Amino acid sequence: MKKFFLVAAMAAFVLTSVNAQNKYKPEAMTISTELSYSPGGATDGGFSLPEYGAKVRLHLNENMAVRLNLGLNTSTNKTTTFYKDANQKEQERYSRTTQTTFSFMPGFEYHFAKYERISPYVGGEIGLLTSTTKTKSDNTEDDNYTETKRPGLGFGVNVFTGVDVYLCKGLYLGFELGLGYESLNSQRGSTTTVSGNTTNETKGTQSTLVSSFGFHA
Repeated sequence: MKKFFLVAAMAAFVLTSVNAQNKYKPEAMTISTELSYSPGGATDGGFSLPEYGAKVRLHLNENMAVRLNLGLNTSTNKTTTFYKDANQKEQERYSRTTQTTFSFMPGFEYHFAKYERISPYVGGEIGLLTSTTKTKSDNTEDDNYTETKRPGLGFGVNVFTGVDVYLCKGLYLGFELGLGYESLNSQRGSTTTVSGNTTNETKGTQSTLVSSFGFHA
């Protein structure tokens, strides 16, 4: 009889432990936050920094969540031209273009809840893109320079699939693969030209529309 009660007590302890360990994933109407990172790489004649972001999710239940994805990406392109001045001294002329893009993407996720620690999901998002592009040209010969600043506005749409792996309650690592389309229109902006003691500001000379379609991870 003592053995029976001991086995029963051990079984109750095991069942209690298993039941407690099932609570890895967020409960209904709770919020989770996430920091994301996407590697960058070299571009033609310049360098692209990694893309960083943050995501906030409201878990409606074990299957559905609404999310807000915030992204930040900066790319810089620099060209150096070597030339000789009137005295045959070698000088350098620089041209630098820096673009910073911020994304604001609300979306929806559907999670497959049959697994205890793993939460695969599919979903979609659509939102706004804003950017600031600065192009500056100067040289080592004098203090003259030209600088153009252009604001940009656009939109993005994305479908994705991903998986969250819960290491313990309240902590997970995840991976997401998406297929998306982006369109960003950079306006003319303004151009500042400094030549000696004279400074002129005029409207920019270029307006660009850039569209992209492809996978991202």
